[in-house]
Amino acid sequence: MTSSEHVDRPSPVHRDGPVLIGYDGSEHAKNAIRSAARLLTARDALVVTVWQPTSDVGAFAWYGAGPNVVNFAELDRAGAEAGGRVAEEGAQIAREAGLRAESIAIEATPPVWKTIVETADLHDAAAIVMGSRGLTGLRSMLLGSVSSAVVHHSERPTLVIHQDEDYDDHPEDHAA
Repeated sequence: MTSSEHVDRPSPVHRDGPVLIGYDGSEHAKNAIRSAARLLTARDALVVTVWQPTSDVGAFAWYGAGPNVVNFAELDRAGAEAGGRVAEEGAQIAREAGLRAESIAIEATPPVWKTIVETADLHDAAAIVMGSRGLTGLRSMLLGSVSSAVVHHSERPTLVIHQDEDYDDHPEDHAA
């Protein structure tokens, strides 16, 4: 990378776009929103839920039409609607925590981390905030980590909020 490339691209720190917050409805994600609001007061936020389509299942095409065939288009429509509800729930939590938040549900173009990074780029996000499920060791290696991949592939500042160990036992004690 040459020095002229650095001059031509705005520094992520100086971007005026919203903070993109990944939200999946989990307690970890709720905690991340509340923590981000405490750190990033009076910011615009875009709460993003990524949903997985079911219609791209080419291997099942050979079954043919019939009464027992799943209507994948209907499942995708329901997935998109559910994703919208989850994203709006996250935006409401963000608004209650003091952020000016909007919600958006996006169909995943696998892998999920890539969808998050591309969405941040599309909206010129100032930063990306995500919760961490805290997987370690073999589970992390086998399952992968969306937050880890976002950190490694995004050029934007990325904040991964880890949750206190006792949070899982008493999340109500940590509500903002």
